[in-house]
Amino acid sequence: MNTNKIWMRLLMASVLLALLFTTACGMEIAMVNAIEGPAEQALAEQGDAYMNCLKEGDFQAVYEMMSLESQRVLDKPLRIARSVVDLDSIIKSAGSPIVAWKFDGARIFTKNEVIRGTLNGRVEYVDGTSGKVHLEFEEQDGTWKVRSSSLEQ
Repeated sequence: MNTNKIWMRLLMASVLLALLFTTACGMEIAMVNAIEGPAEQALAEQGDAYMNCLKEGDFQAVYEMMSLESQRVLDKPLRIARSVVDLDSIIKSAGSPIVAWKFDGARIFTKNEVIRGTLNGRVEYVDGTSGKVHLEFEEQDGTWKVRSSSLEQ
């Protein structure tokens, strides 16, 4: 196998790992979410479930928590990557960098007749650094589904 093919495989795996960690079960969360109101609390609970699955590396559950549109966007790169590398092994061996998180802001609104919500907060990583977490949701069949997610350091 030539060097260009190896580099392309590594590049593809890196891009997909970054996509999975920016999009989305070990240690208990020590931080408490500062969210008030029953609707916002329900949104925060779904956000906790999503983040917990990211933390545990349960990417099948993360995928199932995503909106249908987000799943469609992710499907093609996943198919391409899986045809080039053993993506599941790479993801499992990489582990999750997330230790804990806390949501300190929630917002629910309607856009284009679709109920949407956002969660903002802080995330702590295994290496001791911290950053921001931002999750966007939309309601589908009475359930909050993740439209997009970002984790920053």
